[in-house]
Amino acid sequence: MSDRDREQESLGYRIAIGGIRGVLYILVLIALVVLLIFIARKAYTLGYEVFDEEPVDTGEGRAVTVTITDDMSVRQIGMLLRSEGLLTESVEAFQIQELISEYHGDILPGTYTLRTSMTADDMFPILAQEVPDEDDSGSSSASSG
Repeated sequence: MSDRDREQESLGYRIAIGGIRGVLYILVLIALVVLLIFIARKAYTLGYEVFDEEPVDTGEGRAVTVTITDDMSVRQIGMLLRSEGLLTESVEAFQIQELISEYHGDILPGTYTLRTSMTADDMFPILAQEVPDEDDSGSSSASSG
């Protein structure tokens, strides 16, 4: 093989490698854009759930009694409220709402009667036992356990 043939083969090899690198670069960029879009959608949805909360029911709603124990985390409380039909938003949204509320860390163990017409922000003062029993109005009640 002559020197000229080797140079052409080497040039072809460099062009092929450059092309492969270019394709890989484009694929990585596409993957990053897709990942960024996924993260942005997830963040928007979570933000929407946190700041635009809606109750499960309108009007009076139905009364649901839940018991919170002293070993439950905020996540576990959110999972309990969601499983009992008291929350429409995700458990992660509930955790953030508790974190940014004035009742952060103040949820106390006890048995509570909550309504499906309440939002998480309505439930926090009750779960912190700062709302007196209101059995007369049918709104909510809390009792230490």
